Amino acid sequence: MPYINNDGDTRVNNFPTEPKMYVAESNSTNLTRDYLAIGITGVVLVGGLMLVAMSVS
Repeated sequence: MPYINNDGDTRVNNFPTEPKMYVAESNSTNLTRDYLAIGITGVVLVGGLMLVAMSVS
């Protein structure tokens, strides 16, 4: 059983194993450009939707 101490006792080990840590890498220029294009497209779509809603009402 993985929860038993290595001491040979039958005590339960309640301490979790810690995950390996890693350093996040910075975004590439292509990924940043893609995020910018998606953001601009979203703003244009929401703005158009608001214009349509105001013109209908």
